[in-house]
This record gives sequence, C-alpha cells and structure tokens, in this order.
Amino acid sequence: MRRYETEKDIRDLVERFENCTIGRDEWKHAEHMVVALYYLGSNDLDAATAKMRSGIMNLLVKGFGVDLEKEMPYHETITVFWMRTVYAYCLMRPDETLVEKANGLIASYDKDHPLRFFSRERLFSDDARSSYIDPDVIAPEFAALGV
Repeated sequence: MRRYETEKDIRDLVERFENCTIGRDEWKHAEHMVVALYYLGSNDLDAATAKMRSGIMNLLVKGFGVDLEKEMPYHETITVFWMRTVYAYCLMRPDETLVEKANGLIASYDKDHPLRFFSRERLFSDDARSSYIDPDVIAPEFAALGV
C-alpha cells in the first residue's frame, strides 16, 4: 500500500495517468482511487466521473495498447461505484488535506469493497460492465439500520 507524502506525488500520478505513461503494473486499485480523488477536488461528481471514464479508456488504448474491438477491460459500474464512494469519503472529511484523504482512502477501502453492495454475479455481468446497474446487496452497516 503506497503512502503519498506530498500533493506533488499525487499530481505526478495524475500526470502519468493522463499522459498514459503509467505502467500497467503500477495502475492498481489505490492509484484509481487517488486519481478519482484528485478529479473530485476540482469537478462535480458527474464531471469527475466523465473525466475518469475517458481517462481510463484513453489509458487502455494509448498506454496499454488494448484493442477495444477485441477486449473491453473497462467496467462502468465499478467506475461509477468508486467515484461515488470517493465522493462520499471526501464529503465526510472536508478539513483534511488532499494527502490525508488519499492515504485515508487507501487504508479504508480494498478492491473488494463493491462486493459489500453487489453480488459477484451481478457485478461481473456484461450489463454491469457496459452500463451502471444498481447494487443488489445491502451492506451489513446499512442492514443493521433497516435500510
């Protein structure tokens, strides 16, 4: 788990993402979340989500050489879920710095977090990959509230 020390570390990550110079082996769950966090700092949720979506597609094609006609590794439901999760995280921490939020996100959410809200079958369906679908599982923290 990488810890960010400065805002420059985060800006460097975003720059490598946007320039498609980040390696596939470096583009992990934590990096996705930190780029999402950065975009949410200067965009509303919808604009940040659109920017993240187009950035991922650009990285897949230009950075990783994926032929989207043959393979579609992009996943719309996971992207939207994480953008909403990061957005909610930010709303709960208005006084934290970007670096504090980045490190907190990495420590708080592992890549399997969506499975608290989606069954594996639903989350990894073709429908969920191509467009956003609503969760079908109530997370334990909400079930206890009767939500």
